[in-house]
Amino acid sequence: MKVKPITVLLLAFLCVSCYFSVQLGRFGNGVVVNGTTFKSFIPPISIKPETVPGYPIPNTLFTTIIVDIVILLMAWAARKGMDLQGKGGAPGNWFANAWESFVDYLYRNYMVPTLGARAKTVVAVAITAFTFILVSGMMEVIPGIESIGILEAPHSGTGYCYVKAGSASVITGIPATTAEACKSTGALASGPAEMVAGLASDVVGAEEHGAGAVVVPYMRRPTSDLSTTLAMALVAFIFIEIQGFRANGTHYLGNFFRFSELKKVKKGMMAGLIAVIQFAVGFLELLSEFIRIISFAFRLFGNMFAGTVLVLVMSFLVPLVAPTAFLALEFAVAVIQSFVFMMLIIVFTSLSVAVHGGDDEHAEGHAH
Repeated sequence: MKVKPITVLLLAFLCVSCYFSVQLGRFGNGVVVNGTTFKSFIPPISIKPETVPGYPIPNTLFTTIIVDIVILLMAWAARKGMDLQGKGGAPGNWFANAWESFVDYLYRNYMVPTLGARAKTVVAVAITAFTFILVSGMMEVIPGIESIGILEAPHSGTGYCYVKAGSASVITGIPATTAEACKSTGALASGPAEMVAGLASDVVGAEEHGAGAVVVPYMRRPTSDLSTTLAMALVAFIFIEIQGFRANGTHYLGNFFRFSELKKVKKGMMAGLIAVIQFAVGFLELLSEFIRIISFAFRLFGNMFAGTVLVLVMSFLVPLVAPTAFLALEFAVAVIQSFVFMMLIIVFTSLSVAVHGGDDEHAEGHAH
């Protein structure tokens, strides 16, 4: 059997990648480049977003601005190619064609069957949330995200040795336990001992904190920040409640404050007991409305933050090879979480408009 050259090249590339993955990983001895030993390492993991020294905004907010710009460019490209005059023409470019088909599929198969005529009101918010979460999730697979930043002294524990590469600095992954530990690997470290040894660096706060350096990334995925997911949850919650009031008026409050049930207490012991239970259930319904905020925020944050940590851990254990598979998994997670968040908006809105007369209006919407 004749083996194709491309197959040989792929196998050779895989073997070389596996070798360097083992050497760079947790159980290897590192790889020596130009006299300096490099190993993979786990950067500091923080739930709270980092603020890059010299910049007044968190790195997640900076990435959010980039995500918003990407979404605006997508909207511009889609709008430019769409038939806005209602002439029935085909979309003018492939992106507009793909995006229109995708939105139409979600609208007809998920929104209309659940919301009926109100789908037109919900589609904009639901698709926007879907797109924002999807684009934010895709940021994880871009090289440099959460790995390029500014060096800073660790606020606790020991940092890592680093080397100068022109105007930039590169973390070697070797713990900066002592000045000698870094010197022996051809690297620099920061801290009082290193300053005495003549290896003073430009790492911020080296005198006040521990030895070594850590990276504070310029960019971090927005949905790995609880403040971002909580803000999205609050926007979705307010939108859903507004739809409930629009569909039912002040009767919407009757689902939570069921004072009319107390009038049935005098109708007998069993009827009175049921009335008291129904009155208490109203407060449970009110509580469940606010629990939706937690359902929105913490579910999205937990999945995205866990994905980030998983990629970092696998990059530490088996770099080059294993992270590729988990980055592909992150792509799938971004799509799933985007779809779940969108469906939660649709389902919760459907439940809100179906309270005390909402069903009749829903049916009327279908009739139109």
